[in-house]
Amino acid sequence: MLSILLSIQNLLQNLTSTIASLVKVLVFSKKPQRLLKPQNDQVVVLANGPSLNKMIDEKKEFLKGKDLVCVNHFPSTDYYTELKPRYLVSSAPDLWREDIEPFYMEQSERLFKNIAERTSWELIFYFPFEARKFQKWQRILAENLLIKVVFYNTTPIEGWRCFRHFIFRNNLGMPRPHNVIVPSTFLMINSGYREIYLWGADHSWLKDISVDESNNALINQKHFYDEQTSKAKPLDWKGVGARKLHEILYKFMTAFASYFVIDEYAKSRNVHIINNTKGSFIDAFERET
Repeated sequence: MLSILLSIQNLLQNLTSTIASLVKVLVFSKKPQRLLKPQNDQVVVLANGPSLNKMIDEKKEFLKGKDLVCVNHFPSTDYYTELKPRYLVSSAPDLWREDIEPFYMEQSERLFKNIAERTSWELIFYFPFEARKFQKWQRILAENLLIKVVFYNTTPIEGWRCFRHFIFRNNLGMPRPHNVIVPSTFLMINSGYREIYLWGADHSWLKDISVDESNNALINQKHFYDEQTSKAKPLDWKGVGARKLHEILYKFMTAFASYFVIDEYAKSRNVHIINNTKGSFIDAFERET
């Protein structure tokens, strides 16, 4: 009897999630733009975790002959002009919104100026459709004709596997993109790569979370470019405000769960995702360090 009740419960949950996701696609998703074909079968996603410095120093030869993906603020580092990645992927709303706090506005302007001024090779910039209605960043990048902007749908998709994979294949939505590694790996799967390697995907924030005596939930999100200078601070909501502890944990939980959905989808497309990041907290992908 219990098994029957659980089966009914699972059926109802999948049905509800599928219907909700379909409504989201109809309301929020835009006609997908064509993803650019890969130059070879292998791609390396360069995440911004603190381990990336050591990985590049010790294993730079591995990157030769492979396409590279960088994310978020990577173009503001020296590695950007040294490695010349083929792709830049971002999903952070504080990079395109104009109603954010001054600190994030300054970071955003600095990033887009660096992209425009430092890119001397053909770059494919994958950015969410939501960013298309904001003009400031587009005016900055318009100065460099080597940068091709391709918009993608970030609509979160849940429900039956066959439904999810149909939506995924048609680029109408993806697993909940609570971290930029989700769209980065997803877009590389749909672009046609057969092997995807993750570098600098530490995701070790759990040990850097704290709550101060004023009940402010703080997190020290260290990156390879600020590991020695970063400090604990509140986690914002799209460039404004601060999240509570349960909201921070929910965001991280959702990101880690999305990696299992990504891995399942990758295997259905005969794509191999390998996490090369030593000490990474991501437990969904095959490890090889």
